[in-house]
Amino acid sequence: YDHAKTAFDALHAGDALAKEIVANYLEYVACGLTNLINIFQPEIVCIGGGVSKQGETLLAPIQAYVDAEDYARNNTERTRIVCAELFNDAGIVGAAMLGKQDA
Repeated sequence: YDHAKTAFDALHAGDALAKEIVANYLEYVACGLTNLINIFQPEIVCIGGGVSKQGETLLAPIQAYVDAEDYARNNTERTRIVCAELFNDAGIVGAAMLGKQDA
């Protein structure tokens, strides 16, 4: 059962409580990502799982928060935040590929 899908479906249907819940969720995710970006300065952060199917509804608010809070906001090179191309299957495919690596 995908709880994120339920919340985003309700948001898209205009539910006021869902709007508040999703906004809080996105702020928490963005805060965590900002902390990771400030520490490690990765080139890219990839969000997977079922929630990644939300696309720009997910990415735009997170990117706005990160843009305002990360230490590198004045740098020309910024961390890109994207959704996993494999969405919810990203983790399982990644785990399967680990078994194919040479030891």
